[in-house]
Amino acid sequence: MRNNNLQNRKVDNNKKLSRLIANKLEKSEHAKVLGNHEKALRIARSILIQDPSCIEATEEVIDNLLSLQDFAEAEKVANFVLLQNKESYIANYALGFIYLTDNLNDLALTYLQKANELSPNNPEILRCLGWATFHVTNKLKGLVTLERALNLRSDDPLILCDLGVCLLQEQIFNKAINLFEQALEIDSTNERAQDCLQAARSLEKKLSNKI
Repeated sequence: MRNNNLQNRKVDNNKKLSRLIANKLEKSEHAKVLGNHEKALRIARSILIQDPSCIEATEEVIDNLLSLQDFAEAEKVANFVLLQNKESYIANYALGFIYLTDNLNDLALTYLQKANELSPNNPEILRCLGWATFHVTNKLKGLVTLERALNLRSDDPLILCDLGVCLLQEQIFNKAINLFEQALEIDSTNERAQDCLQAARSLEKKLSNKI
């Protein structure tokens, strides 16, 4: 009888802990959505103190480290997560994204393909996958993938610029210029869109003068 009581108490404690962790995860996600990544990171790490095996909290850590551009730490955590769970789309995406920033496109592509398998129709994963595919294996497939990302999130300056740059490399000037202009309509201070638009117009003019 005593053993049963102890077991029941343990189950109750686990339920309380689970509710507490779920509540903290929700708070971390809320802070992240508001752009307060430092706070979200603190909350996620506090969960791991209570439960080091909580993959969801570790994935929150990765997500916020990426937003804070702490890529070295994010890479370490992502590799740790994949040792525990190879099916973590966030860890696969994170490594793909990090390797893209280091211009390791071939290596990035492997992780991004896996992330896309695990989380199809995710516009951010498709953006990175499209860019990597365009530069590594198949330009047409890369463009189609970037178009899919844009269809899912048409107001994303990152997708607009990435697709625009790829089209510019293929000398499809009108569409590239239109995409950069759309990005600037969304964010007039976007320096990448400004630079790309200027470069596209200059290159188009230069090539037209040669004809």
